[in-house]
Amino acid sequence: MNRITLALVFVLATTSAYADDVPWAKGVSDAAQAQANELYAQGNDLFAHQDNAGALAKYQAAIALWDHPRIRFNMAVTLIRLDRIVEAADSLDAALKYGDKPFSPDLYQRVLDDQQLVRGRVGELEVSCSQPDVHLLLDGKPLATCPATQKQRVLAGEHLLLAEKKDFMTVSRRVIVVGGKTATEDVSLVPIESAVILKYRYPRWMPYTVAGTGAAIALGGLGFYFAGRSQMDRFEAEFAMQCMNGCTLASQPLLADERSSAKLKGDIGIGMMVGGGAIAIAGVALAVINSKAERILPSVETVPTHGGAITRVGWRF
Repeated sequence: MNRITLALVFVLATTSAYADDVPWAKGVSDAAQAQANELYAQGNDLFAHQDNAGALAKYQAAIALWDHPRIRFNMAVTLIRLDRIVEAADSLDAALKYGDKPFSPDLYQRVLDDQQLVRGRVGELEVSCSQPDVHLLLDGKPLATCPATQKQRVLAGEHLLLAEKKDFMTVSRRVIVVGGKTATEDVSLVPIESAVILKYRYPRWMPYTVAGTGAAIALGGLGFYFAGRSQMDRFEAEFAMQCMNGCTLASQPLLADERSSAKLKGDIGIGMMVGGGAIAIAGVALAVINSKAERILPSVETVPTHGGAITRVGWRF
């Protein structure tokens, strides 16, 4: 800051009249030049008394009358004092529009030095998007409405880029801009409906698998039941034939075994039908419960990198 202050003292010592034939004076009347010189001198006096805000206002008023490189330089120094570095960088660029012609060799070198110092503290962010009606905000301030490509000078460091559109997922990115470099960002939004996933209480396959398994068991039981019923019919026919004159089942062990087997198959069949039916009903109940799904939006995590950012999209359950 001491070196910058010394630079301004040098400017104050060289506030002589400006020539009319220089390029930065073309089209500017003598009256405008005189008024700008007066405002410039007032700004220098305020700067010397540490009234930076007052000095800046005077320099801005002078620039409105006459955009002179030396006024631009003094304004840049004042902006640096006010820590408005991005504006200071713009003002230094404007001061150097005509190269070294408006300055003495020493002062010109000081302008270049200040520009180099400030350049390390600012960079550029270029954002582009092709989708219509997407609103871009940079650090909470409107940047552009898409489709557009917007390039803006910003302080070096981390910035928040926000893109939003109705019925689309909002994109929020942290972007790191390096001093003297340009960071580029291409923004594309995803419709909410395509980003949403449905979370079910149970896996989708479970109710149908349970119901299907129950139905299969019940059908198997039905087969056992009919096999037992058929076997029982055969037993009754054979028993009637072999015991036409009267006998007991105990005297016919083979028929007794056949009757027991038929009865067992029938009992197994009935048990399987009852159990399978209960399982199938449980599967249907699970399907009804599982028919209502919770809509889950993805969580967006943006990790800043030099010159851009990496965005990870995931879903949490």
